[in-house]
Amino acid sequence: MIRRIRGELVAVQEQSVLIEAGNLCYEVFVAEPVRDRLAERGVGTQVELHTYHYLSNDQSKLVPYLLGFESQVQAAFFERLLEVPRVGPLLALRMMVLPVATLATAIETQDTKTLQSLPGVGKQKARDIIATLQGKLGRFVDLKELESKAVPAHPLGDVEADALEILTQLGFATSDALRSISAVLAENPEIASAEEVVRRVFASR
Repeated sequence: MIRRIRGELVAVQEQSVLIEAGNLCYEVFVAEPVRDRLAERGVGTQVELHTYHYLSNDQSKLVPYLLGFESQVQAAFFERLLEVPRVGPLLALRMMVLPVATLATAIETQDTKTLQSLPGVGKQKARDIIATLQGKLGRFVDLKELESKAVPAHPLGDVEADALEILTQLGFATSDALRSISAVLAENPEIASAEEVVRRVFASR
């Protein structure tokens, strides 16, 4: 499995870039914003991408594809999108035209309008994405984007993210869960487990 590539950018194409690494030239498919940023850096510059390598069955032939991401966060979010039924690697890559935090927030808050603005996503696909991933993306959510829902703006830690996932699976709205978690941890900053946070949330209701 090829997980990272580093080399010279030799061409920028419509859906991919060519990167020369050693004596080999690799075609790496990238999301549109990544392609544009690489184009701004210019041919001849040194670039590094995290990658996802897979084989596609195309007309009874196995065709290798290499997909590229600017960060491990992008790559990890991409792999969560693959959990959605009928979302393959190339479609998931095309969908990543917005920042990861924006996409995660749209899913957690059931913002179907934002999701339907993504390439290849219609009303049913947006519903499928929410049904599959809502409550599982706490680590990707930027709370600054939820300020309109009166949620404190700070990055989610592991305990908060795990507690968010548990509460949303139990039926809490994401914004309500985040407010409750924030209130519990503000009063009890020593808590070190998501399970204890969840217990205190229910005890306070």
